Amino acid sequence: MPFRRLRVRQFYVRLVCALLAGLLPMVLGLAIIVWQTATGVRQDAVARLQHARLMFDRTLDNAQVAASALRGSLDKPCLEVVQGLRDQVATVPDVRSVNLAEGTTIYCTSLYGPVSGEIRLGDYADGKLDLMKGNPVTPNRPLIVYREEIGAFSVLVGIDGYYLLNILDMLSRNSPLGLVVGQEMLLRDSQLTDKLIPPGSQGYLEERSTRYPFKVVTRVSVGEYRAHIWDYSKVGIIVYPLLSVLFGVGIFWLMGRSTSPTQELKRALDQQEFIPYLQPVVTGDDAHWSGCEVLMRWQHPRQGMISPDRFIPLAEDSGLIVPMTRLLMAQVREAFAPLADKLPRGFHFGFNISASHCKDLSLVDDCRDFIYAFRDNPIKLVLELTERELIVADEVTDRLFAELHQLGVFIAIDDFGTGHSSLTYLQTFQVDFLKIDQSFVGMIGSDALSSHIVENVIDLATRLGLLLVAEGVETQVQADYLKARKVDFQQGYLYGRPMPMTVFASQLPAQKGSSA
Repeated sequence: MPFRRLRVRQFYVRLVCALLAGLLPMVLGLAIIVWQTATGVRQDAVARLQHARLMFDRTLDNAQVAASALRGSLDKPCLEVVQGLRDQVATVPDVRSVNLAEGTTIYCTSLYGPVSGEIRLGDYADGKLDLMKGNPVTPNRPLIVYREEIGAFSVLVGIDGYYLLNILDMLSRNSPLGLVVGQEMLLRDSQLTDKLIPPGSQGYLEERSTRYPFKVVTRVSVGEYRAHIWDYSKVGIIVYPLLSVLFGVGIFWLMGRSTSPTQELKRALDQQEFIPYLQPVVTGDDAHWSGCEVLMRWQHPRQGMISPDRFIPLAEDSGLIVPMTRLLMAQVREAFAPLADKLPRGFHFGFNISASHCKDLSLVDDCRDFIYAFRDNPIKLVLELTERELIVADEVTDRLFAELHQLGVFIAIDDFGTGHSSLTYLQTFQVDFLKIDQSFVGMIGSDALSSHIVENVIDLATRLGLLLVAEGVETQVQADYLKARKVDFQQGYLYGRPMPMTVFASQLPAQKGSSA
């Protein structure tokens, strides 16, 4: 009877937890829908502003081309150069008129030839752009004038408002856009107003040109957000109820399971679900494959491929990392021993080890079996010390590393410079390699401090006679920087991502000529 009451109580606890978990997506759904809608509307408005700015830039680029072409026409009689002005109007897109001016006086136009008219320099934003309500030819059609100053002279290029209004009209869906030059704003209905949208107002957005003194603005209203709730959240309206059901059922099922994470790791180990992925390591001088780092992946039957950061810490805490590494070494040995003649000369395999591996001498036997499998074409075996757990020096570790070196195993310090124990390992153990952490390599060329750290690590390795491996090389700039400083080996996405053994083996023939 007591056990029955306990089971009933556990059932109700599971049920309550499942109901709460099921309600959680519904509670959060409203907030997510509001955020999704706001984000979607804002992103749409920003994209339209950027598109409009780009099109206005291109239009003004045409005006600049026309102005630049007429530099040689300045300070010449109008009748000599007026045909050149008209040629620019006829051939350059968007341009409708070209004027030449000296000081504040227009003396030549593409329409009338020699004239005498005044311009107000104060109307030009940054002395370059003037947004006008019209001109004598088209008094009711806005236009924009681009001014390019050359000494005492200037070229004035007029762009018909037709092109400006087309851009605004095409991109003013949902929230209307405005073209702002100085203190004037042009709207898609041809309205030119000096009543600008206050920058601090609700929903205000702007996109400024980096080449010309104008900006494109809009204001997204609360009503627009409401109108687009369904457009931007219909997926959530469907998904969140489903998530509620799935969450509730999932929590109810998980709470009824007795399997712990450690037991799941043991099951996966028995089923050999931990598989090796290999990432190439290349020579620093010619970028030929010289070895690889063996990385662990979990091929879960239901969840698919699981990255190591999700299970390696638990494996180390539970002590299962040792048999998992043994399984990894066995898989690599069985796959590549028959391919030993295809491996580049002096090829090395690198495996990560932690404090758990250093508690007994079984690692020596695993390394001996691995090296012996390649006796006909010897390879190099590298063990990389990780810092997730501190390796404490004692009689066992001293004997372990001594026997490993007798076998010819190389020792590397992984992610050097990021952990508290790197220098301790360097002082305590006989180390052969230092691996520069990818966080420092990734900042080469952009962060002076990281560059100094890389330089110091290189100098330290040189003084101690150690080989260097740079991790996380992703760009040619980083590769050239490391090559110039004679870093021995490089590793990163620039040369290859971690890949299954079959894919790695298929690429070996092209690397046969490389050496360690």
